[in-house]
Amino acid sequence: MIKITTKKLKKFILLTALIASNFIYSQVDRSQIPPSGPDPEIKLGEPFEYELSNGLKLIIVENNKLPRASVNLFIDSQSYSSQGKTGIGSLTSSLLGKGTKNISKDDFIEEIDFMGSSLVLYTTGAYGSSLSKYFPRLLELLADGLLNPVFDEEEFSKEKDRLLESIKENEKSVTSIASRVGDIIIYGKNHPNAEYTSESSINNISFDDLEPYFKKRFIPNNAYMVIIGDVKAEETKERITSLFGKWEKGEIMTEDITVDNSFDETEIHFIDMPNAIQSEIRFQNLINMRKNSPDYISLLVANRILGGEPESRLESKIREDKGYAYYARSNFGSDKYSSTTFNAFTSSRAEVTDSSVIELLSEIDRIKKVKVGDQELSDIKAAYFGDFVRDSESPSTIAQYSVDIKIEELDNDYYKNFIRNVNQVTSEDIIKVSNEYFNTNQGAIIIAGKGLELIDKLENLSYNEKKLNINYYDTAGNLIDKPDYSFDESVSVESVINNYIDKIGGRDRLETVESIEITGNANLNMQGQSFVLEFYSIKNNQNQSLSTVTAGGMLVQKSVFNKYQGYNEVNGQRIPLTDSELENAIIDSALFSELNYDFSTIELIGTSVLNDEKVYEIKVTDNKTEYYSIESGLKVKEIEKTEVEGNLIIVETTVNEYEEIDGVLIPSEINQVTPALPIPGGITIKFSKIKLDVKTSDSDFN
Repeated sequence: MIKITTKKLKKFILLTALIASNFIYSQVDRSQIPPSGPDPEIKLGEPFEYELSNGLKLIIVENNKLPRASVNLFIDSQSYSSQGKTGIGSLTSSLLGKGTKNISKDDFIEEIDFMGSSLVLYTTGAYGSSLSKYFPRLLELLADGLLNPVFDEEEFSKEKDRLLESIKENEKSVTSIASRVGDIIIYGKNHPNAEYTSESSINNISFDDLEPYFKKRFIPNNAYMVIIGDVKAEETKERITSLFGKWEKGEIMTEDITVDNSFDETEIHFIDMPNAIQSEIRFQNLINMRKNSPDYISLLVANRILGGEPESRLESKIREDKGYAYYARSNFGSDKYSSTTFNAFTSSRAEVTDSSVIELLSEIDRIKKVKVGDQELSDIKAAYFGDFVRDSESPSTIAQYSVDIKIEELDNDYYKNFIRNVNQVTSEDIIKVSNEYFNTNQGAIIIAGKGLELIDKLENLSYNEKKLNINYYDTAGNLIDKPDYSFDESVSVESVINNYIDKIGGRDRLETVESIEITGNANLNMQGQSFVLEFYSIKNNQNQSLSTVTAGGMLVQKSVFNKYQGYNEVNGQRIPLTDSELENAIIDSALFSELNYDFSTIELIGTSVLNDEKVYEIKVTDNKTEYYSIESGLKVKEIEKTEVEGNLIIVETTVNEYEEIDGVLIPSEINQVTPALPIPGGITIKFSKIKLDVKTSDSDFN
């Protein structure tokens, strides 16, 4: 089969080199902590406030430093049940700004582009920015787009298809599955925060659902509009009143979203992902937190120390000290309507999943017991100051601050005094809020990973001398029985491979095949553009192979292997194969590599489930794993790992269909997923022509 391997895709790999100078650093005596100056007060500007008769709250901040202005519209809406139609908000948002009752889609977009402006509309608000001379017209387009939208059924179908493709990709994402199931476990299935967009929920949405959904939730008496920049407050107020005054009030939706979940003790909740290369690990516990809480700023500082930035304790321990993972972070949420969560998470190597869990929990508990040092606390506060000053230069951030003060019921000078309040946080405050909100005794450990490799260790995992109970879930968050990876003792690597050989034609027939020629194509949609990739491959039983990828008749890439040498060609440049690439090429060039497997070096790991199909998992090499259907005996998937210039690249190839050609079963449709081509759902390649025993010569492989 044709493979889009990393050897052919080096052009997609970008490596960054960082050069640092130590000169300035060396001139400063860092043994002494410099005396702190006065607490800074951030000047955000005095807002002009006005409320329209329909309830729309208007906030205007004049800033004439630059000839630009921005508008932010916020809808203060709580989470609510989607009634089995999760994703309708996303679909509706995708159709806004694509024409109105007064202006076509093309004219709407063209006019925004002509002004050099930006305008984004969605069901929970809007954002726009332009030069001040165009700002009045931008406000007119904003009002027209929001108050007179036209929902086009053809556009709806296109956006629906795009969303379904994205969902397919998420179903293969270990991170997405861990997040999804974690929300279900922590909040309970009936909570709006536990709902997720699925193929079935999208298919439940009809075109006729969109307009009622939008009108019911997009109402002025629950909205805040913030305008910042080179404007006149009174003049702008009159313009907004004229444009938005006819926006009709509506009933503000409310829903009881109390979290009725409780955790008597911390347990492991495991989701089996047979395709996982790494394990996604999350610890979560419920918290009640709002921005107006007296603990909020102290909790911000505590979380930043623990895992809120790359230099945090979690990352220092798990990545730098232990080398278990590439990253480790933590965060927490705030919500005036419902409980939310504290989260600590990492993505670790499979073989150290159990150790990563222990280190994650231990680091959380350490900040609850051991006082933070003066220098560490001082550094964190300094980092907050730098971030806050930088963020406060953004109009959208200032807009968010202004709305937060209203929605979150904050003091008017909350953000003016933010840094002052950060600087008042003590090490004792850190211990206090950490004990209050980081609860390793009553939470949930979510692990998504390869069960075949992990379960034995996880079932024997203890923390603080107490064994952790383990529960099992499917990818939809349903509680299930422990996966069964056992298989009949009579089954062996040899029997699985030989059965596969028999199924695709038999050893005697396969050994007579002299060559295989394949032609195929894949339809791609990237950034709104569609195009076709054409694939061609030919290889023979003399360790010779050639494959090309073209688009519109133009060569994209070419790979050649001729017995003991070969190259990849990209953009007209030939790159000779490295020694390791040559070793792989020798294996890949075989017409049926399974005929030559050395069963003494191959391992039958066990069984697993792929797409609801039970399969045998076979480890061919450290970098290659194959999956064979127990029912059909056919190979259904391969996973190959390759390291290119220090980057681990994984290629997943799924066989969707086989076709019989002259008594031999050949894959006729495959799907490939690789980070080198970040396309939702990967690439599906259909082979339209498959020929056996095509005559070849050495000249075909130059």
